[in-house]
Amino acid sequence: MVEHIAVIGCGAAGATAALQARKFNRNVEISVFNSEPYSQYSRCGLPYTISGKVGTFEDLVLMPPDNWGTLKIDAKLGVTVTDIDHSLKEITYSGKGGDGVQSYDALIFATGAENADPPIKGLDKTRVYGLRTLADAKALSIEADKAKTAVIVGGGLVGMEAAEAFHERGLDVTVVEFLPHILLAMVDSDMAAIVEEHCIEHGLKILTNTAAQEITGKDSPKTVVIKNRNTEEVSEIPTDFVVVATGVRPVTKLAEKVGVETGTSRGIKTNEKMMTNFDQVYACGDCAENFEFVTRKPMAGGLGTIAVRQARVAGINAAGGDVTFPGIVGAKVTKLFGLEIASTGFTEDMANRFEIPIVKGSMKGSTKPPYYIGGKELKLKTFYNKETGKLVGGQLVGEEDAAMRLNVLTLGIQQNIDASELFDFENCYAPAICDTWDPLVSSADAARRRLKI
Repeated sequence: MVEHIAVIGCGAAGATAALQARKFNRNVEISVFNSEPYSQYSRCGLPYTISGKVGTFEDLVLMPPDNWGTLKIDAKLGVTVTDIDHSLKEITYSGKGGDGVQSYDALIFATGAENADPPIKGLDKTRVYGLRTLADAKALSIEADKAKTAVIVGGGLVGMEAAEAFHERGLDVTVVEFLPHILLAMVDSDMAAIVEEHCIEHGLKILTNTAAQEITGKDSPKTVVIKNRNTEEVSEIPTDFVVVATGVRPVTKLAEKVGVETGTSRGIKTNEKMMTNFDQVYACGDCAENFEFVTRKPMAGGLGTIAVRQARVAGINAAGGDVTFPGIVGAKVTKLFGLEIASTGFTEDMANRFEIPIVKGSMKGSTKPPYYIGGKELKLKTFYNKETGKLVGGQLVGEEDAAMRLNVLTLGIQQNIDASELFDFENCYAPAICDTWDPLVSSADAARRRLKI
């Protein structure tokens, strides 16, 4: 019988796991340990504290520290778990929030991820930052007040959202991306080209297929030395500070110390109950590896939406329940200079890596009927397994309504529909909102004819 649950981490995953455990079991004791001095806050909102779209840093805090006590959850903030003796089922912790030893019956790792620094000289200089924590965002907001130029190394979601934020603060911003195009984990090259053109039109400088090699300067950045991977030309970009946004790696040191297994993604291996190879030891969020929804192959999540869903499963099961996590589809969305970019399931690159042959339904449509003034162009693609006809992915880029259409595609993947069934989808219609044949339906029709179903 579980009498005490220990949760290591108080981000989206850790906080959700604790709250769901309490909701399911009113009597079990719960302790949460967090190395940051803050309670749960939205990491996804950090770039918007810099741009001013989030009013104050405190607005990002989703769970005020005083609320934990009212739920009879012991939240130890500002402490680091230094050791775990799983044979005794004891956690040792220390920090500004106190020192001590806590016994447990069930353990949940929600240790998150940390920045994965690339092999660039000069990363140890001052005024070189990541953007992972509230402290990072506070420091970068101060930089935005005094700097004139910034270099963002990495053109993924965090890098591009940070670049937009600094541009909106009036800085001259350059994005340096090692890969052939930005947002490679999210969209294909043709969709990325639309996004890149849009961002450049709004004043960003974007250098793709370019390696950042060194940050020069005595104590703080003076320039970033870059090398074009096509021409091998070397040049320098003057800058006042640098943000490194080249991805993250799961934090698993504590888990590995007690013998918990990690997988091919370097995350903690979990099953459909979010349990590790140890009974009553769970993992969820950015530190965990689970399964891709379609192929059931191992995959890391890396998204807040996935973290809270995994955490719900881990928390309920740790508290005595029996629920399962369905697998990772990977629905993503962002908005850059008014342009929505949305993606779910497989990209073409991902389909190749997972060895899934695909057929595309690709088209340009409009969010409104052609006769209605104010409709916005929408570029979209839907992907289907060539052998089964089943929907396995989709991407949309447009100035409105991309995200909501993406949710339809994600549900379609989870419900295992094929191109013919998406074509039969009865979308709503009103001239001021959408057309009689939604672009999603039209893209499914194109693929359906190619698949001959």
